[in-house]
Amino acid sequence: MPLITEKLTSATLRFQTAEKIRSGILSGSLKPGERLVERDLAEQLGTSLTVVREALVQLETEGFITKRPNSSTYITQLGRGELEQILAVRRVLEGYAFEEAARKATDERIQMLETLHLKAIEAARASDYQAYIHADLLWHDAVWQATANEALRGALKRLVLPLFGFSAIQVASRPGFDLRQDAYSHLPLLETIRKRDPDATRRAFEVAYDAWSARLLEAEPVGQPVS
Repeated sequence: MPLITEKLTSATLRFQTAEKIRSGILSGSLKPGERLVERDLAEQLGTSLTVVREALVQLETEGFITKRPNSSTYITQLGRGELEQILAVRRVLEGYAFEEAARKATDERIQMLETLHLKAIEAARASDYQAYIHADLLWHDAVWQATANEALRGALKRLVLPLFGFSAIQVASRPGFDLRQDAYSHLPLLETIRKRDPDATRRAFEVAYDAWSARLLEAEPVGQPVS
C-alpha cells in the first residue's frame, strides 16, 4: 500500500505542476518563445526537479512546450506555416464537432453552453481578456463534449489547446480588439445548436472561424518556428 500511495502522490504533483504551467501559458503570464528553466520552476512552484521534468514531458506531449536539440525548453512558438496548417485542420475537425453538437446536444448541454457564453460576455464587458480567453476555451470544450465523441474531443484538445495559448492572446490582448464583438459572434452558433440544425451550425461556424483566423494571421508576426 505505501508504494501505491507514493505513486498516486507523484502523479498528483505532476498533474498539479503541469496545470499551473499550462494556466500560465493560457493566461499570458508565460509568453510564446519564453525559455523555461527547470530549476527555477521547481523553486517557484515548491516542488522537485523530478516532478517538474515529468510535468514538462506531459506538456510537450500536449504541444504547449518545445524542446530544442540542446535540451533547452521553450513555450511553443509557431511559425506562420505551422499556424496556417493547424488552422486548416482545426476548421475541418471543429466544423464537424459543431455539426455533431447540433445533432446530439442534450438540453442540459445546451444550458451549459448558454451559461458559459454569459460568462464570456461578462468577462468581455469587464475588458478582462484573460478571463475571456478562459471562458471561451471552456465554451469550445463544452461544444466538443456535446458531441459525445471522446476521440473527436481528444483530437481537438491536442490541436486547439496549444493554439489558444499561442494565438488567442496574440489577438485578444492587443489594444483595439473588441472582446464584446468577439463574444457576441458566438451567438449564431448557439442559436443554431439550440435549433438542432447541423447545416446552419456548420455555416455559422465557418463564418465566425474564418473571421477569427484572418485576424489571427494578420496579428501574428511571421517568424521562424521553434525547431
